[in-house]
Parts: sequence; C-alpha cells; structure tokens
Amino acid sequence: MTMLSHDCHVSLYRIIWESGEGSVQAFALESTRDSARRFFEAAIALIVGRPADDLELYNLYSYRDLVDNGVSEDEDLRVFEVGSRGDVVTGWAKKPLFLTTDPTLVGKWAELQAEIAALAAQEAIRRVGG
Repeated sequence: MTMLSHDCHVSLYRIIWESGEGSVQAFALESTRDSARRFFEAAIALIVGRPADDLELYNLYSYRDLVDNGVSEDEDLRVFEVGSRGDVVTGWAKKPLFLTTDPTLVGKWAELQAEIAALAAQEAIRRVGG
C-alpha cells in the first residue's frame, strides 16, 4: 500500500476548481496557504487560457485540514474525499489535476481507483447472483 511522502504530509494543498465540465480537484505542493492559492490561480489560469479572476476556485485545504475533516480509515486517502455522511465516504475525487511530480500522490490515487473498481465489480457480481 502506497503511503504519501513526507513532502505531501507537510506541503500538500488541494483546491476545487469549477470548470465548465464539473468540479476538478487540483493538488500541489507549496510552502504556505497563500503561495498555494497564488500557484493554483496562476497554473489553472494558464491551463485554461483565462484570467485568474474569471476562475471559480474554492475550498483550499492543506493535507492537515483534509485529514482532520476526513473520515477514511486510511488517513492518506482523506485527501481524495469530496463528500461524507457520518463515517462513510459518499464522494471521491473523480477529476484530479496533479500539479506536482510527487509519485506517491498519483500512486495513492491509482490504488483508490483500483479499490473503487473492485468494489463495483463485486457489487455487479452480487446483483446478478454470483
């Protein structure tokens, strides 16, 4: 099982970007919340070719914020939670934008996707009586 790097634990930030095609969860490593906000604004504006003032960005959270507010047993998975009810995750990041080269973050997301796919397959087999 992949564990997020020390860099992620101390420098990871996530922001939600409302694109014309739905919510995108963007991730980056930055030293402070202010530098993370500036980085996200500049990088996403460059990607979409629009001024930062035209972007709908919200919910800038640090790794610690995400862990403290999440419910997953695996604390590192909490960075990908986008909804929960009680102690059950009701939504996961579906369109992540990784603005970092940290391989542990991408690896953790890939593990989550494999787990979600396995659960969906098990549910499908259960429904058809397997």
